[in-house]
Amino acid sequence: MPSTRNYASTMTNQDTHMDAAATSLLTVDRLSVPLPAGGDRPFAVEDISFDVRAGEIVCIVGESGSGKSVSANAIMGLLPEELTPSAGKIMFQGADLLQQSPARLRTIRGQEIGMIFQEPLSALNPLMTVGRQIAEVMHVHDQYPGEQRRARVLEMLDFVGLPDPALLYDSYPFRLSGGQRQRVMIAMALALEPDLLIADEPTTALDMTTQAQILDLILRIQKEKGMGVMFITHDFGVVAEISTGLW
Repeated sequence: MPSTRNYASTMTNQDTHMDAAATSLLTVDRLSVPLPAGGDRPFAVEDISFDVRAGEIVCIVGESGSGKSVSANAIMGLLPEELTPSAGKIMFQGADLLQQSPARLRTIRGQEIGMIFQEPLSALNPLMTVGRQIAEVMHVHDQYPGEQRRARVLEMLDFVGLPDPALLYDSYPFRLSGGQRQRVMIAMALALEPDLLIADEPTTALDMTTQAQILDLILRIQKEKGMGVMFITHDFGVVAEISTGLW
């Protein structure tokens, strides 16, 4: 059972966890991230371990401040300097992410590991249209050149269930609803078809109907793409929608 010494626990979808021989996409092994001196506790996360395999949803569950997002940002290489891991490994497809160069991490982010951030209105650039922001992911990784890029953006907007992709392409984030912005974030995270998707509280601040729609969308995507999903939440009601057993 994964360590819960960081005050969070992990759950996984039993339907996709039955293949014990499946190769782990992600192995977090005894990871510890200390807090700066004067914090309310010594560690943001301490001695945490879990695996995510292809075709599997693993939920990281814990109250606010328990270190869930710190764990996700450690995987993505997005922690600030004052939160440097002091122990453990983060193995992704056989390589320790904590030992990779900044250039290698930039290649991994977006292309091999996608992330849906917690608050789309803050994560999206208010001065860029939706289409340009999704296209930027492809530009950074030099994928889908020329007219293929716009076509791919429209394809992704349609894939996540947004109406009239051609109109939305030129729309700014403030013109979209919360659920629509979250779908844009999902489209960005999936644009390059990563092997692993990290969803950091993707239903926070959404109404119950929209929350259910986003959860259904993530489940559909996970099944269609066969990717591994690390789903972060503090809500056991959400966990009940996508996970069916304690790991």
